[in-house]
Amino acid sequence: MTRPFDTPDPVFGWCMPDAHQREQHLAPWFRVVVDALLEHEETYCTEDAAGAALWVPAGVSPMTEEQEAHLGAVTTDMGEAELARIAASSGVMEAHHPHDPHLYLWFVGVHASRQGQGWGGRLLESRLIRADGESVPSYLEATSGRNRTLYERHGFEVVGELSVDGSPPMWQMWRDPRQARGSEKARPEPGPSHTCARG
Repeated sequence: MTRPFDTPDPVFGWCMPDAHQREQHLAPWFRVVVDALLEHEETYCTEDAAGAALWVPAGVSPMTEEQEAHLGAVTTDMGEAELARIAASSGVMEAHHPHDPHLYLWFVGVHASRQGQGWGGRLLESRLIRADGESVPSYLEATSGRNRTLYERHGFEVVGELSVDGSPPMWQMWRDPRQARGSEKARPEPGPSHTCARG
């Protein structure tokens, strides 16, 4: 999951401008996050694990206090400025997170060698089709214009824009289930993806 951010996502690049530092710290950081989110059984990946979408179910905290403490422990040797930027960006997202029940897409990423082949869209659709059937809305923060465009193609709409301490914009995006919006059009099943398990 760290590879999509090696050519930095604007917000990750702002948090950690140095490429070597990103390579050193993002892998252990993401391992903690992925292990935590796998417990929700809402993480979906391609068959070759080149891409994954990490969701948080409605009404559930992404991480326990113990998991958050573990996440903090793996970042202690980052620089002070980098830690401050991560805290600032996380804080503004948390402060503006919607209160209505929703499915939350925390991360989605595809290995650079597989980008542009539609895998990001397939990963989204594999869960959004079920969200429609369950009449559950979805929410995310888009951290690049390219990702914002992808999410808009799948029914998300911008409902706000966040920035902190000069960071790149983070677009708050909300998606009502299609059934709730009155769409009766049949939709095809996406390409293969499956629920990820601990390796």
